[in-house]
Amino acid sequence: MREVDFVDATYNNDDYMSVFIGVCESESLLEEYMELDYDLLDDYCIGFELGVDFGINTYDEDFMVRVVHDKSSTDIDEVFKDAEVFDLSILKKQYPNGFDQPYNAVVVIGRMKYEGDITEVHNEKFGYFKFLGIFNEESA
Repeated sequence: MREVDFVDATYNNDDYMSVFIGVCESESLLEEYMELDYDLLDDYCIGFELGVDFGINTYDEDFMVRVVHDKSSTDIDEVFKDAEVFDLSILKKQYPNGFDQPYNAVVVIGRMKYEGDITEVHNEKFGYFKFLGIFNEESA
């Protein structure tokens, strides 16, 4: 785990969820990417690898959904299968022809309104991840 000091930003907000999509080789790699390191958090460091990449200090594990599919797809329903925690019709309006490239991974972090400057990351170990947007919890 990379050791990076906390960033001077908080994205906690009970009314929103932040959605990331990506290309990741396996469920175990995505699990490692999202695993919270409480020792680092106690030392005022960012507590998980996706957080290091996007500048997010921590998240509430009880409000996070992650999934990796064997096959990548540009189809919203396929990518969000088993991760449908909000109204996908919102995404379908934003992407009427599907996503710009095939994805196989989804991370939805509830109670977070990510407003950072980083919108995509190519991580050599964990894969490619893109911030898709924030969605109101009411659309869940």
